[in-house]
Amino acid sequence: MKKTRAKKTSSRRRQPPVLVRAVDFVMYCTKNMKRTRAFYQKLFGFKPGEEWNDFWSEFTTEPVTLCLNGPSKHGPKWDWQGAAAIALAVPDIHAAMAACRRRKVKVLIPATETSVCWMAFIADPEGNRICLHQRKDGTAG
Repeated sequence: MKKTRAKKTSSRRRQPPVLVRAVDFVMYCTKNMKRTRAFYQKLFGFKPGEEWNDFWSEFTTEPVTLCLNGPSKHGPKWDWQGAAAIALAVPDIHAAMAACRRRKVKVLIPATETSVCWMAFIADPEGNRICLHQRKDGTAG
């Protein structure tokens, strides 16, 4: 009878290069915030969430927030317009971006600080936008 050795299984799983805690939001861009906001409110009955101004609107759609991003004359210096994006909550935006750069991931917008969070945009191999997101209050999801 042949003896076989049992493979040792590691009790510790390898951490991925970018640890994702949760999906924070999905973002659609609009050229007409008023019209697009009204569409979602009237058709689906969505209620306003946390941010509600001329360039950023969040709807209360737990467990994942739906956000609208539009152009603004009085808004931020950065431009997040483009295709829809999913926002993945990361524990450390700067470490996540360093991991992306080491792996030659295309960076669309580097880590940018807002009043409530840090956000950065990267692209997957097909060009889909991914927002890496870190809330200042430490929450996710």
